[in-house]
Amino acid sequence: MFLALRCCTLFGLLGLLGTIVEGSSIQGGSYCRNSGCVTQYGCVPRYSNFRTALYCQQCVIEQCSQRAEVVPERKPCYQLTALASGQRLASRESYDRRTQLRYASVVGKDYQGERDRWNLLVGPGNNYYIQNSDTGEYLRAHENNFVHLVAGRPTDNSFLFKPILVRGSWSCVLFQSVCYGGYIYGEQYSAASNFVLMTQDLQRCYQESLWSVSTVYC
Repeated sequence: MFLALRCCTLFGLLGLLGTIVEGSSIQGGSYCRNSGCVTQYGCVPRYSNFRTALYCQQCVIEQCSQRAEVVPERKPCYQLTALASGQRLASRESYDRRTQLRYASVVGKDYQGERDRWNLLVGPGNNYYIQNSDTGEYLRAHENNFVHLVAGRPTDNSFLFKPILVRGSWSCVLFQSVCYGGYIYGEQYSAASNFVLMTQDLQRCYQESLWSVSTVYC
């Protein structure tokens, strides 16, 4: 009976100490912290390979790993610059009163945020659809030699343009309308902004019809 009493006392003491350890431990709750016990090795996790005292003097292990900032993925897009004037192809608030369509424009270097970034999307016959990356509108040649911007999906060849690399690179390009055969160019009446037109006469408007295509990010 004495032996049984000693066993009960021993198990009771161990149970009590286990309760002390359990009650004195810090539960890991936050993202940056974890519970631990103070040892000669410093603050170590409770369930580690280090021997800890039977009584756990609570401590906190800082485990902050800075969350990486989520940066929106940027994709390459393009700026089309008229070599003769240095003006960029853009989508401005200029409308054709007859059709209510937006005119394609060119703007000077001082004009910022003028929706002057474009997507060049490969279409039939290795020709290109030219889409404004800000508005989603597509460049479309018109039979009256104006160039408009049209919302919605392209429906015919008037949206297609053939790039002709004059010097074998995109630094000097002619864009020819697949439907009408004309070449797009920017007017030079104003240093601020002008309309984009189409010409059949490269002898008269050759320099004005040359464009440089440079990569930017949207």
